[in-house]
Amino acid sequence: MIDSADAPLYERGGELTEGTRMTRVTILGAGGNMGRRITRALLKQRDYELRFVEPSQRGQELMADLGVAATDAQAALEGAEVVVFAINDSIVPNVAADVVPRLDAGTSMLFLDPAALAADRIVHRDDVDCYVAHPTHPPLYSLLEEESADARKDFWGSGLAHQALVFAIAWGSEEKASSVERLAIDMFAPISASHRVTVDQMAMLEPALSETLTNGCISLIHDGMQRVIDAGVPAEATYDFLMGHIQIGLALIFEKLDWKLSEGAALALKDSKQVLFRDDWHRIFEPEAILASVRRITGDGS
Repeated sequence: MIDSADAPLYERGGELTEGTRMTRVTILGAGGNMGRRITRALLKQRDYELRFVEPSQRGQELMADLGVAATDAQAALEGAEVVVFAINDSIVPNVAADVVPRLDAGTSMLFLDPAALAADRIVHRDDVDCYVAHPTHPPLYSLLEEESADARKDFWGSGLAHQALVFAIAWGSEEKASSVERLAIDMFAPISASHRVTVDQMAMLEPALSETLTNGCISLIHDGMQRVIDAGVPAEATYDFLMGHIQIGLALIFEKLDWKLSEGAALALKDSKQVLFRDDWHRIFEPEAILASVRRITGDGS
C-alpha cells in the first residue's frame, strides 16, 4: 500500500511544496461528522492554525470531545486563508450566500462536494479562489491490503485505511490550488493518490456514478435479497450466498480475477439488463440530468 507521506501526491506527476508558515484554516460545520473527521486529521498536523465554526449546541459538545471549541463566525473568517465548507449539501447555498461576501480578498474556499458548484449556486467572486475536493472512500480491494483488522473495516475512510482523492479547481490560481490540495490530502489522510478532475467531471462521479447508479443497483440487490428471504429461504443462507456472489461477480466483471463468467451466468447477465434497466439508463450521465440532480441535492426543488 502506498504511504502518502512518501509517495508522489499527484497521479499525473509532480510534487507539492510546503511552506514553513502555518496556514490559517477555518472549518465551517466543525461539529458535524465530516467536520470532526477532518478536524481530527488536521490536529495531527503542524502546518495549520485552525478555527472552528459550529452553531449547534450538540455539535459544540461533540467538538469538546476533540479538545476544541467553536468561535464567532465573523472572527473565524477574518484573516482566514482557506475556508472549508464541511456542511450538508442542502444548506451549502444559503451558508455560502452569507459567508462568501464576508471573505477577505485572496481567501480560498474549499468545498467537500461538487453539487452546489455544479448547480451554479455559489456566489462567484473574482478575488476569492474556489476549489472542491472529495475522498473516494477506501476502495474495496485496497482494503484487503491494509495491515490492521481495524483498517480493513474502515469502509468510510475515518483515517485508518488509505483512500484516494479527487480535486478540482472551480476558479482560481494553480499556485493556490497546490496549497489547498495539500490541505485536502492532510484532511483525508492517509491518501494514496490525488486525481485532478473538473467540477463537471466530479459531478459525474458524484452523484451520477456513485449515488445514482451504484447505490441504486446496490439498493435493488438488497431488496431482492429480502424478497428471497420473504419467500422462505433461510436468511443466513441467503446472506452468505449473496455476499459470496457479490464478491466473485465484482472480481470477474472488474477483471480482478483471471477467469470468466460461466456461460449460464453470462446469459443471465444479458437477460437481466433487459428486465432490470431501461434502454436509456445511461442518460443519468447527460449534463441536463446531472444538473437536475445537483439542484435537488442542494435544496432547489425546481
